[in-house]
Amino acid sequence: MPSCTNCGKPLLEGMHFCPYCGQPLLSEEMETFEPARGEVVTAIASPVRIAGMEGSYALAMTSERLLFARVQEVEVNKAKSGLRQAGIFLPGSGDSDNISRFYEMTAEQVLQDAEGNFSVDASDVSSVRLSYDSDDGRYVIRLRYEEGEITFTMPYERYYRDLLFRMFEDRITW
Repeated sequence: MPSCTNCGKPLLEGMHFCPYCGQPLLSEEMETFEPARGEVVTAIASPVRIAGMEGSYALAMTSERLLFARVQEVEVNKAKSGLRQAGIFLPGSGDSDNISRFYEMTAEQVLQDAEGNFSVDASDVSSVRLSYDSDDGRYVIRLRYEEGEITFTMPYERYYRDLLFRMFEDRITW
């Protein structure tokens, strides 16, 4: 019969925690949590439409870059649509294919996920102009950076706006 490595009390086979002291018991079948290292996707906005480019994208944000990843739009789920119309917003719950998968990827994996994916380094951005298109009901973002300028739209959600303000602080105008 095994015993707890912390308090020494006897344990039954298959226990994951000691019932006496609460010590986690590592076993080969238990999944161990390894914190992410390096550049991590912290938020995803979708669908994003880029001026002059075909198709929809997801905007995956890290502390260092904006990652634009091609996605396919899907039919809107009626339940999700009802929640959004009621003002209940689920971050990362756009009307496109499974964008939540980007949270489990490294920045490089997001870029390699589909042909045409690209990134803009936050440090290269000189200015961001954020506005609201009342006809379309979406934010319009004009991003100027070392290599040029990109204009894109994304859902009108305060959460996304706040993320952009945090990322670009003194370089963003509204």
